Amino acid sequence: MKIAVLNKYFNNFLVKNLFLMKLVPLITVFVFISCEDSDNIFVTEKVVTANNAKFELTLKIDPDIAYLNSSTKVTATLTRLIPSDSLIDYVSMKMIMDAVGGTLDGHSFSIPSSITVSMKDSINSKFEALAFFSPSYSYSSTSDTYYNYKSNGHISASFDGMNLSLPIKMVVPR
Repeated sequence: MKIAVLNKYFNNFLVKNLFLMKLVPLITVFVFISCEDSDNIFVTEKVVTANNAKFELTLKIDPDIAYLNSSTKVTATLTRLIPSDSLIDYVSMKMIMDAVGGTLDGHSFSIPSSITVSMKDSINSKFEALAFFSPSYSYSSTSDTYYNYKSNGHISASFDGMNLSLPIKMVVPR
């Protein structure tokens, strides 16, 4: 009787430990897979940066595809690299944002071709322009088809001689 109880206990012990021994490597694999990586296919954000020793301009889109019936978030961020009293040349505090293949709906500005940049005079001061890109297209409800759209577009931002652009892929919704 004691041997049967010991065998049952030993078998349960082995089953539980073997299960854990198989589970731990599986959990470890999931942890490594879920770590964010720039090559990760789930990272949908695209970023490009330029600087001219006075300012740093960053343009970001998320996601980098735009469904024709949706919009994509666009952010242009300007960072001051030197204090304003160290500027030798005149700097027009106007930023330009533009889009090919659609329009920009500005949320922190009203005219994309003339965004007034307002920031503090100190180093690392930031200004951010937020917009949403909406693709241009035509749609036929009778045939349920999209037409007159670009398959690839571009988003751009310009400030003080720095010009940035990011491609954006247009996708027909399902």
